[in-house]
Amino acid sequence: MKGKFKNSLKCKLNISKLSVLVYWLIFLLLACLFFTNDFGLVDIHKTSIITAVAIDTEEGEVLVTAEIAVPQPSQSGENIVYTQVQGSGLTIADALNEINAKTGFYPKLQFCKLILIGESCRDKQLFRVLGCFYRKNYSELTALVAMCEGNAYDMLAQKSNVSDMTSEAIRKVLSDEIEKSANATTSNLKSIAAMEFSHSRACYMPYVEVNNQGESQLGGNGDNVGGEGENNGSQGGSGGGSQSGQGGEGGQSGQSQQGGGQSGQSQQGGEGPVEFTARKTAYFSDGRFIGVLDDRQAFALAVLENDIRLAVLPCDADGVHYTLGLKGVKCDADLKVKDGVPQLKISFKANARIQGARVKVDLQKIISDDVVSASVLDGAKAEMRARFEGLINVVRETNSDLIGVRELLYKKNYKYFEAFQNDVLQRMTVAYDIKIDSVS
Repeated sequence: MKGKFKNSLKCKLNISKLSVLVYWLIFLLLACLFFTNDFGLVDIHKTSIITAVAIDTEEGEVLVTAEIAVPQPSQSGENIVYTQVQGSGLTIADALNEINAKTGFYPKLQFCKLILIGESCRDKQLFRVLGCFYRKNYSELTALVAMCEGNAYDMLAQKSNVSDMTSEAIRKVLSDEIEKSANATTSNLKSIAAMEFSHSRACYMPYVEVNNQGESQLGGNGDNVGGEGENNGSQGGSGGGSQSGQGGEGGQSGQSQQGGGQSGQSQQGGEGPVEFTARKTAYFSDGRFIGVLDDRQAFALAVLENDIRLAVLPCDADGVHYTLGLKGVKCDADLKVKDGVPQLKISFKANARIQGARVKVDLQKIISDDVVSASVLDGAKAEMRARFEGLINVVRETNSDLIGVRELLYKKNYKYFEAFQNDVLQRMTVAYDIKIDSVS
């Protein structure tokens, strides 16, 4: 018995020593990997870190402008300088290879956060322009995508008073906070592909505009918005003053031509810092550019597609212009087929509070602004309906399914899909259920 016990003890000790040896071997192997391998980390001395890309077309070639972060030594630590380098070729990969030849750095797009598409790409198939970015290990699918007025390389060369990095200043007007206030409809590579290759085969992206410092566009409800004078709208944009019933015209013909004209004035008008806005939305169908939604139509689309935290809605009531803050916003679109007719229902619900009124302030009455009168609520409902109608007009006239009607038809009314998929946007009737209540 004692012999067996000794043998068992020796065996356990041998196993214990062997396990310790194995652990040490694993530790040494990991240490070797740690000190000899960069695990794919970027060597900034060999690689140019591209933070944004601007895409234009010129004489049948793709012109790519890369915003590159160049680390610089400084007494207080690392300092980064941002510069733009251009390359051209038949594909984006050719253009990036030329950037490599010009800089001596191999361009990587893993850090690219913004892809800016210029007006010259409007007549190109969207996924021929963006196709390179979807290839494996080429770039992150979370990169924001936006179209801009004028040339994308001109916009990327602008200086902003918000940030030293132009692309960061543009991304600020495409942030989550802006999206949750319905002032922009942001899109990235992933969401654009998901929309385009759905049954609706339509997608959209923010339309970025540039304003000289101190200039602004009207914000949403015609020429009554803004200051106290009669000439406030003299420098305003076309989106704010459009009528709700002209959604298709404002979203297509007028908007699609304005970018080139404004671009030369705003981008070459001065050397000082500029301001960016993205209150309008460019939209595509089957990968083809169709037009630009004005800010009222884009607001309706944002409310339908995004989770809104606080939206600002201008409206008129009793001859007075009001600005309302909308909280608890819930909006949904539903499609049913009844008696062979597709019926789209848009439901909207929100709580309103007066944030401003174009009247002389009465300090004794301002405390009761939380109680919004019935006439002001009716004005807000009418304004929301007008914005939805403007968006629906664009959808019908251009046959661009921005709001996903065909996808609803496929998912919820599949037996009618084959029969209605081609003309459901023209056949459908539209009903609105808009409820706006006072906060208190």
